[in-house]
Amino acid sequence: MTGADALRAYQALYQPSAEQLRRYLPELGESLAAQLDELHKRPCADRCDRLAVNLEGALLHVRRYRERLLVEGEGHGE
Repeated sequence: MTGADALRAYQALYQPSAEQLRRYLPELGESLAAQLDELHKRPCADRCDRLAVNLEGALLHVRRYRERLLVEGEGHGE
């Protein structure tokens, strides 16, 4: 593996493109919706804790997506 290959592998793992991050949004939304529904149906502190952690993860994902959009020159909305 060359240095360029290693860099591409690193970027694929740790710096996904805006498109890669965008493609994950529907799955992320469905997962959070299911967790909210489950919490609504069966309220408990453990479900609250798990959902809170996953909401923080979703926030990080959206922030990372925003950064990639700006870096890739797609960050200016309609």
